Amino acid sequence: MSWEPQATLDALSTRAEVNAKIRAFFQSHNVIEVETPILNQYSVTDLHIDSIATDNYKILHTSPEYAMKRLLAFHKCDIYQLCKVFRANEKSSYHNDEFTMLEWYRVAWSYKDLMKEVAELVTTLVGNNLEPLDVTYISYQQIFKKYAGIDIQTSNQADYLQVCGDHSLKLNSALTTHQYQNLILDQIIVPKLEKRRITFVYDFPVEQAALAKLNDQGCAERFELYFGGVELANGFQELTDAQEQLSRFEEDNRQRLLVGKKAIEIDIEFLLALKSGLPESAGVAFGIDRLLMVMLDVGDIKSVLSFP
Repeated sequence: MSWEPQATLDALSTRAEVNAKIRAFFQSHNVIEVETPILNQYSVTDLHIDSIATDNYKILHTSPEYAMKRLLAFHKCDIYQLCKVFRANEKSSYHNDEFTMLEWYRVAWSYKDLMKEVAELVTTLVGNNLEPLDVTYISYQQIFKKYAGIDIQTSNQADYLQVCGDHSLKLNSALTTHQYQNLILDQIIVPKLEKRRITFVYDFPVEQAALAKLNDQGCAERFELYFGGVELANGFQELTDAQEQLSRFEEDNRQRLLVGKKAIEIDIEFLLALKSGLPESAGVAFGIDRLLMVMLDVGDIKSVLSFP
């Protein structure tokens, strides 16, 4: 056991510089910095996210999203937050159970408008005049065709299994279509992306809608940002229909029960905020620690954390 911090002075200085640039960026773009409680009464229903509870029946937030949307529903203005968030059972070279998230919301913007601002922010933080960053926008369907040779609209599980076999991916058990898609994206597609190019993948399958709206083509209006071989951000055209959101929460809980997890109490305050009238808006969550990993060219998130 060592008392010494793991992050170098360079890592600490880079983090401080990034934080300062983020705040300057949003101040210049007239976006208000807000704070919301870290301790909450409710968790999230997402099957793939587990929260950390405290002894006094409070829950450490996994994201400031619900609280920020309550602010958004009431004040109807552009807001951002830079904060610590917490998720149980997340330990890997790219995951830590405590990490730093930047989240912001733009009123009356589309998710495609927001992608452009995200690219602008990344360029501000890591770009330079000698090496400008190129940006690619590609749909989820297109990226699977281009890099994995598979059409997600017509393929079945046998096709996904074949692609995994062709790339020597070992599977411990049968997977759902969603799980196959995540595996292929992470293990086959992302490693092929240019590391110095900002890549946005947008219009996801409806099964991956989460808190995003659906478009007329039956796709979820959301995006993910990849840079430096890492997923850095996840953005949405925000769902504003309280009844539809309730249905998705209930479906999440059904899926949790199917895999042996506990159902999560639904955040009624968040639903009431939606019902009151969440403005049309786009929002994004951005992982600051992963960005620092890319900027410092390190392969483990522990290298950018003082005390992981």
